[in-house]
Amino acid sequence: MHEVINEVLAHARGASRFKWVAIITAWVVCLAGWVVVSQMPDKFQSSARIHVDTRTVLRPLLSGLAIQPNVSSQVRLMSKLLFSRPNLEKVARMTDLDLNAKDEKEMQALVASLKGMLTISSARQLDLFTISAQNQDPKLAKRLVQALLTIFIEETLGEGRKDSDTAQRFIGQQVKEYENRLLAAEKAREQFKRENYGALPGQGGSHYELLQSYARQLEEAKLAIDEATNRRNELKRQLEDEEPMFEDFGGGIASSPLDARIQSLQAQIDSLLLKYTDRHPEVRILRQTIVDLEKQKEEEPEFGEDEEEDFYGGSGQTNPVFQQMKIALGEADANVASLRGRVKTLKKRIEDTKQMMGNSLEVETKLKGLNRDYGIIKSNYETLLKRRETAQLSESVEQNTDSVKFRIVDPPQVPTKPSAPNRLLLSSGVFVGGLVVGLGLALLLSLIRPVFTSAQKVRDVTGLPLLGSVSMNWVPSLVEERRSRLWKFSLVSASLIVAFGAVLTLEVMGLNLSSI
Repeated sequence: MHEVINEVLAHARGASRFKWVAIITAWVVCLAGWVVVSQMPDKFQSSARIHVDTRTVLRPLLSGLAIQPNVSSQVRLMSKLLFSRPNLEKVARMTDLDLNAKDEKEMQALVASLKGMLTISSARQLDLFTISAQNQDPKLAKRLVQALLTIFIEETLGEGRKDSDTAQRFIGQQVKEYENRLLAAEKAREQFKRENYGALPGQGGSHYELLQSYARQLEEAKLAIDEATNRRNELKRQLEDEEPMFEDFGGGIASSPLDARIQSLQAQIDSLLLKYTDRHPEVRILRQTIVDLEKQKEEEPEFGEDEEEDFYGGSGQTNPVFQQMKIALGEADANVASLRGRVKTLKKRIEDTKQMMGNSLEVETKLKGLNRDYGIIKSNYETLLKRRETAQLSESVEQNTDSVKFRIVDPPQVPTKPSAPNRLLLSSGVFVGGLVVGLGLALLLSLIRPVFTSAQKVRDVTGLPLLGSVSMNWVPSLVEERRSRLWKFSLVSASLIVAFGAVLTLEVMGLNLSSI
């Protein structure tokens, strides 16, 4: 530490040899700097403070009914976008500065200069914004602030309305699109139902239950066929054992066997019509059987008396038991034929039902897909309708009420005192800079032209032993000369300080060196 102090003192003694160079340099730098500061043009700053109130009474009342935009965020975003090129060009037109721009290049330079002149700041918790403008012309500074303030209010209000209009148009287009899609989905679903009528889920009961019912009826019909066949065979056996004719004591005419069967079938039809309609399968089968018997009767030769006698073995009386058994046999044949037709019909129905069961699964899957698409489109359509009503209500609220209120706390004024440059600070900086430059130059000269200031320095540099040193003999004339030089240096240094004080006094009084 002692060595460092000695080194510093050595440099100070070396620089003191050039103290006149240092003080003259300081004077030159200070005078030049103060002249430059005095020649700097004055700049006037005008500002305005505006309070943005986003709290309204309608906000809690319209909660859930209308869209409540985040006005605070919109205002802050607008404050950041306020210095965009279109807005700055608008400021230039509002203040007639664009008249000085003859081409696009000059217009770009004007916009760049305006961006440097204008500032906006905000207090986050108070929604208080400060708009400032700085210019050499105080009236122009005020006009710049007024123009920027107007743009800030108009753009903030217009941005919200623009967003609302855009949302209205978009939702309206979506509503029309989904309305067309909904109509198309309804038509597709109706067309599918018409094309697959009878195979849709829930129509005609469950296909599985219907199949079980047909299978049960088929088993019953088969059992009935077995019973009817056994009864018919038994009637045939009994008919073979029965005599068709008794000995005829009075004569008579026997009816044809075909007529007996026709009468029996007609009796069965009459019985069935009491329970079913003409379209019932058994009724239709019996009628077809009668038609076939009628054709067979027409094709056979007429049955006369001679043939009757030959058929029954001569004259005699018809056995009524035989006739009844013949009728019963015809009824049994008809019943068997009817049951066989019923079995055939049931088998056909079972096959059709199985096929319908296979088709119904595919139909049901396609119908579910159509219903799902229809449900989604309908849900989105209803949601869009609600959104459109909400957007319309929100737009009505924005048009008829003030969602945000602007209150100018401090209107822009024409400044009377310049706000820049800060000559007091700049003059102080020039004074300090002059001293630093002077001392630096003296130190540099001492390093360029060094001298030995102590015996120890000689030993350190030469490395030779020092026998001794000769002291300066200050005679009275030298002492007087030395004192005179010191007084002159002190006077020059003091005059620099006095000059600095005078400059500060003038700045405080608002006087400029250039005006003196």
